[in-house]
Amino acid sequence: MLIEAKGVSITSKPRRDGRFQGYIIQDDGQRKYFYGRNYEDVTNKIREFLRNNRSRRQRTPQKVKPRKKSSPMFLTYMSEWIEIYKKPNLKPSSLQSLKKSLKYAEEAFQDKTLDDITSNDIQKLLVGIKAERIRDMCKINLSQLFKKAVIQGIIKNNPCDAVEIKRHKASHKKALTRAEQEIFLSAASQTKYSLLYRFLLSTGLRIGEALALKRSDFDFEKGIVSVNKNVVFVNGEKIEQTPKSDAGYRIVPVPRSICDEIKCMSGDAIFPYSYNAVRKATERIAKETGLNVTLHILRHTYATRLEEGNIQPKLKQYLLGHASLEVTQNIYTDTTTEYLESVSGKIQNVFCGI
Repeated sequence: MLIEAKGVSITSKPRRDGRFQGYIIQDDGQRKYFYGRNYEDVTNKIREFLRNNRSRRQRTPQKVKPRKKSSPMFLTYMSEWIEIYKKPNLKPSSLQSLKKSLKYAEEAFQDKTLDDITSNDIQKLLVGIKAERIRDMCKINLSQLFKKAVIQGIIKNNPCDAVEIKRHKASHKKALTRAEQEIFLSAASQTKYSLLYRFLLSTGLRIGEALALKRSDFDFEKGIVSVNKNVVFVNGEKIEQTPKSDAGYRIVPVPRSICDEIKCMSGDAIFPYSYNAVRKATERIAKETGLNVTLHILRHTYATRLEEGNIQPKLKQYLLGHASLEVTQNIYTDTTTEYLESVSGKIQNVFCGI
């Protein structure tokens, strides 16, 4: 066969049936055959086909494949997502926690676009985070971020849906027994935070709620305090905000002796301290006494004293400012061995007839 043009071939000699043959290789790779009485006849047919085909191509607009729209860089989208959707709806402390939880993702995905990130990438990232609480929050926030990108049509699937990470279960914080409580208060009496510690143990307020208190929040005649605000410290700056939830708004009884001490104080702010200063003082007391005690455990201890005083569950929930009774009963309330021993006789009497 003699090739006269690319994709075109015509036989120089006739076939056995006396006809000449030629073909052209089309765009789809298939051959189209032509037959004629002689070489020139086949050549003319091929030329005519090419001419007509060229004209048809010119008349028919070719479909242009749409270029795939690239997704934004992860860091760019994350910044916009936080600014538009999270910042307006979160308290400063919650916003700070969100940003902290995504620091690992920032480092891992700084050079990737959203659709470049796979479930394997996220799985490896989370496995590498040793702090379990941070790992949980990172997964939750990444899932929300990618879910928003799916809703907006930026990516097709949320890569977090295929991630398998065992959720961290917070360790139970044990309340102080009455004996341990006395040891703690004795050590605390040597610090300038003595009144604050006694106040926390007798009211169960969160440390942020206590540090936000002003003189106007107390009714000294009735011996009550109105909890209506909370303070957080973000990058060293004290920020006043609303309570943790609607259930945080409450009125809590205060022992008369503590009310009298506060009434005699000067100044509007009752406890003008920073969170870090109180936390460090608590850590020093824990080290000196050997007690497992934190500011949060003081709140657990208050809840347990309420339980030992037979305070009804719904009232305990109100006093602690919990939105859920389950949190009050399952997480914050302990039954100490000391208390069980003191009421064992009463329990035995209930079942003496069995």
